Amino acid sequence: MLYEAFDKFLALDTWHTRHPSDQRRFYIALSSVIKDPQFNPDRLGEYIRKKKTVSRDNQEDLLNIAIDGWVTSAWAVKDYLEANGL
Repeated sequence: MLYEAFDKFLALDTWHTRHPSDQRRFYIALSSVIKDPQFNPDRLGEYIRKKKTVSRDNQEDLLNIAIDGWVTSAWAVKDYLEANGL
């Protein structure tokens, strides 16, 4: 499965912190799937929520907020690559 590329990143207790080391691990995982036409950052968010049992409905949950941040980052990279034909 496409989103399993993030399992190693998600296995760490600090995945949600946005620490530079965690960001690096996230972008390494992202680089392995970002050009796959099936990759969708919103589906990545769904995958993370399911894997970490985080409800989308709890907008105050810090893990939910962190997931939204990773989804936003993935969209930014995807949009950048597409806009520049990369």
